[in-house]
Amino acid sequence: MKNVYHSDIMQLLLLRGKEGMHVAQLSRMVYNLHTNLFDRHLNYNDLHQTIRVYLWRQSQMRRSPFMHVHYGYYAVKPDVAIQLNFCFDSPIEEEIVAAMPKKAIEPKDDPRQLTLF
Repeated sequence: MKNVYHSDIMQLLLLRGKEGMHVAQLSRMVYNLHTNLFDRHLNYNDLHQTIRVYLWRQSQMRRSPFMHVHYGYYAVKPDVAIQLNFCFDSPIEEEIVAAMPKKAIEPKDDPRQLTLF
């Protein structure tokens, strides 16, 4: 069973560490990530129920990354490997160069450098 909010749940629980987070607090944070003042298509009660059932079912599975800490609290298992997502669509070098100060980008003239032209 794959949840639409799996990556958000994983990120938020990873930040909390081994003590975990209560389902209500987790649901509020996911709800705030996906809704705004003008877009009200997401219902909090449905989202809370979905996350609660999803985490409960996942914590019952042996190979799941989630574990049940105590009543209403869930955490990520400490032995879970995190998969990194790399985006190869946008060139990273241009972003790094754009973020660097202009003084560091400009080449400096070195009298010891050979001139070819």
